[in-house]
Amino acid sequence: MNSFDTLIVITEKDFRRVQSQYPRLLNNMPGKKVIFVGAPGVGAAIKEAGLSERAAFLDENSILPFDEVHAVMTEHMAERLGDQEMPRGVTGWYYQQFLKLNYANICQDKYYMTWDGDTIPCARFDMFSEETGLPCLDMKRELHEEYFITMPRLLPGVKKVMEKSFISEHMLFRVDIVKEMIAAIEANDVIPGTHFWEKIIRAIEPERITKSAFSEFETYGNYVALKHPGDYRLRDWHSFRLAGDFFDINTICDRDYEWLSRDFQAISFEKWSELRDDQRNLFDNPEYQAKLSARQMLEIAQEEFTDGYKEVWD
Repeated sequence: MNSFDTLIVITEKDFRRVQSQYPRLLNNMPGKKVIFVGAPGVGAAIKEAGLSERAAFLDENSILPFDEVHAVMTEHMAERLGDQEMPRGVTGWYYQQFLKLNYANICQDKYYMTWDGDTIPCARFDMFSEETGLPCLDMKRELHEEYFITMPRLLPGVKKVMEKSFISEHMLFRVDIVKEMIAAIEANDVIPGTHFWEKIIRAIEPERITKSAFSEFETYGNYVALKHPGDYRLRDWHSFRLAGDFFDINTICDRDYEWLSRDFQAISFEKWSELRDDQRNLFDNPEYQAKLSARQMLEIAQEEFTDGYKEVWD
C-alpha cells in the first residue's frame, strides 16, 4: 500500500528556506521516494543539503514545459495586460497545480502523493485506512468560492458536495482517476484548447485569474466524491497552517514536534509568515507545553484574531 512516491513542487528559494526541516520530513513521510520538482537550481540545492537517499529531483519541464503554459496564459490575458508583461508568478501559481495533475501521465505506480514544500509532518503517518485498506482523502475547513465557480465549467455536473475542504496541504492521487478526470476536461468542447491545462486557464475570465480561481485538490476531491465515492475513505486532518507565526523555523526542536504531534499531523511554515513578537517564548516554552496542549494554546491565541485564517475543530 505504501508503494507510491511523493511530489513536492517547489522553488529553489523556498527549498533553501525550509531545508533545515527536510530531514524530519523525509523520516516521517510514508511511501518510497520524495521527489522535489522544480527548476535545475532545486536539484543543486538538494545535493548541497546532503539529504538522505529518499530525496530525489525531477525537472519540472520534463512533466510540463513552463513556457508552454506561460504562452497560453499570456495570450489569454493579452487584452487585459495591454503593454504589460504577464507576471510569471501568476502563471506559476497555476502551473504548479498543472504539474501535480500531469504527473499522472508519467507515473508508473497506482498512486502518487503531492505535498506542500512548506509543510512538515510532526510524526509518522499512513495514507491508507487500517480498517478498510482504502486510501484516505484528508479534509480540513477552508472555503474559497472562486474554486467552485471554475469547477462546473470544466466538469459539468461536478460541484462542491462536501461541507469540508479537500485542501489539506497534500493529496494522495490515484493515477487512473486523475487520467479519467483529465480526459473529461479535455472532452469539454465548450472551452477552447486541447490540453486540460489550456482549458482550465480559458475557463477562467481574465479578471478572475489573479483571484486563485482553480484548485486541483478541490476539483479532484469533489470529482472522486461524485464519481468514485467508494474508492477512498474521508478522514479529518489537523495541520497547523500558521505555525510560522508561533515558532522560529531555525529553533523549533524535537520536544516541540512531539508536543505538537498530539494535536496536529503536520505544521506549515508559509513564506509570508514570521514569528509574531507577541508569541515569542510561548508555544516553544516547555513550562507552558507541560500545562497546555498545542490545541489549547492555539485556541487561546486565536481568541485575539479579528480576521484571517483560523484552525477549526469539530
